[in-house]
Amino acid sequence: MGLFITLTKPTAPMKNEAASSGVLDTPFGKFARLQIVTIEDLFAGKKPAMPPEDPAAFRKAAREEDEAR
Repeated sequence: MGLFITLTKPTAPMKNEAASSGVLDTPFGKFARLQIVTIEDLFAGKKPAMPPEDPAAFRKAAREEDEAR
C-alpha cells in the first residue's frame, strides 16, 4: 500500500494513476493500493483507509546478552 500526501487537491490524472494501481484484498476488506490524501484532509481528521494493525507484527525481539563485554 502507498499513501501520497499532497498540499493541493489531486488532479484527475493523479486520481486515475492511483485508481489504476488496483485494490488490495485482505481479510478485513478491500483497500486501495495507492491513496491520495491532502494536508487539509489530515488536519481535518480524515485518515486513509487501512487494514487494522496486527500487534503480533510489531513484537519486540528478545534481548541477547553479548558475551564479549
